[in-house]
Amino acid sequence: MKNSWNWPIIVSLLFYGIELSLMTGCAWARDHYQTDAHSATAVEPVFDVENRSSNTGREMLQRFRKNGELRLTLNDCIRIALERNPDIRLANETLAQAEADITKAWSSMLPFLGAEGFYTRLDEELAFSLGPSSLTFMDRNTYKAGIVVRQPLYMGGRLNAARKAAQYSSDARIQDKRSVEQEIIFRVTRGYHTTQVAGAFHKVAVEAVHLLEIHEHDVAILVREGANPELDLLRTRTELANARKELNAAANALDLSLSALKNLLVIDLEEALSFTERLDRPPRPTGALPTLTRLAISQRPELSSLKSQVAAAEQGLKAAKGEYHPSIALESRYEYIQGDFRELDGDYHWTIGIGAQVPVWNWGETRAKVRKAGSQLEQTRIRLEKTEDRIQLEVREAFLNLGKAEKNIAAAEVALETAKEAFRLARASYQAGEGTNTDVLDARAALSRAEANHVQALFEYNVALAALQRAMGMGESSKLPPPPIPLPRGEGDFMDRN
Repeated sequence: MKNSWNWPIIVSLLFYGIELSLMTGCAWARDHYQTDAHSATAVEPVFDVENRSSNTGREMLQRFRKNGELRLTLNDCIRIALERNPDIRLANETLAQAEADITKAWSSMLPFLGAEGFYTRLDEELAFSLGPSSLTFMDRNTYKAGIVVRQPLYMGGRLNAARKAAQYSSDARIQDKRSVEQEIIFRVTRGYHTTQVAGAFHKVAVEAVHLLEIHEHDVAILVREGANPELDLLRTRTELANARKELNAAANALDLSLSALKNLLVIDLEEALSFTERLDRPPRPTGALPTLTRLAISQRPELSSLKSQVAAAEQGLKAAKGEYHPSIALESRYEYIQGDFRELDGDYHWTIGIGAQVPVWNWGETRAKVRKAGSQLEQTRIRLEKTEDRIQLEVREAFLNLGKAEKNIAAAEVALETAKEAFRLARASYQAGEGTNTDVLDARAALSRAEANHVQALFEYNVALAALQRAMGMGESSKLPPPPIPLPRGEGDFMDRN
């Protein structure tokens, strides 16, 4: 065999070619499977998150800039938040880690190809002398270098179970990202409507100051002409000062609500921002409470995530039980050896072998792993039941709050119309000398309360509607494709034996 290419070497090379082809084919199948399974929700690698997000964010905001300010609808704010909010980026990184776990699990099932080398120096060569003859078993310097290929053949199913668990965990992370998106949508919607309410309250305060200023002018004329006592003017000016104080508070509340919304959108707090939508009454979802509850149970991402986590925990239990079974692996080497009894002068050799390891006693370690995996599975199932009950309560609460808000809007609209007419009559009566200043001030205060109550009712309706949509799993994220389902494999095929 020395320095010659005979049939053992050819067989060895052929074996390595088959191993490398198997490795390449499995890797292609892995990548092809992952691409098909996650094509709709693939995670784009992020190398320079800060620069990429800041450049993309600036370009995105330019589309909404007009006359030096950002003019946004609610949907515009939602799109900006889903693009720029750091919680989304955190969810993407978590999903990227889950994808890496899938690759790691696949890698443990595929052939390992590596290189190794050894050098050993003895204090003296090992030789056997028999009379005048001597036989050397090992030189003082021994060299070994080559390549090694290992392929697991049977691992009690734990490798494939770990791969499936990683896949289910990735599916759970996809649903967790959808939950984050829906939460951001709700927070942005609530922040948008809160800012609208703050703007409406500010407008009510401005109108109240304006009406009192006009009334102060009328009272001043009547007092100057002696038709009314000076006390009316003093009281009017006191009410005007209080109204201006309320205007300052409303302006401050508006600025704070705008700042909170800008924080959600990751927009500079000094950025000029205005809305292109009014606070109105959008239509509510159709259907009775039981129908909406069933819809929520079927499409809430939290439940889908927990179901995937239950499946992952089941595979984790299977992997833990697989450690009771023996492990069998194939190993082959092609190496250069010099200095030992096989090849003193140096030459190439190949070896092929199968090794088995049978667990006999490990002081209860495997049993503890199985017990822990079973407890984790039961814990996840309890969380699933608990979350389902919580979702039913959330739907019911949002549904009832929405109904209450609808009734409040109807009552507030009637009260607003009545207050407007009462203020008009009180002011006309006072100007005609038939009413009192107190009647005008009371009617003005009642009008401000009616306007504020109407705005508050609209706000409560919109927030309750957003809460119901979130409870039902609706929103921008509900338009995403459903999570991928791992390809089924039979218990008897090759992949399930690892």
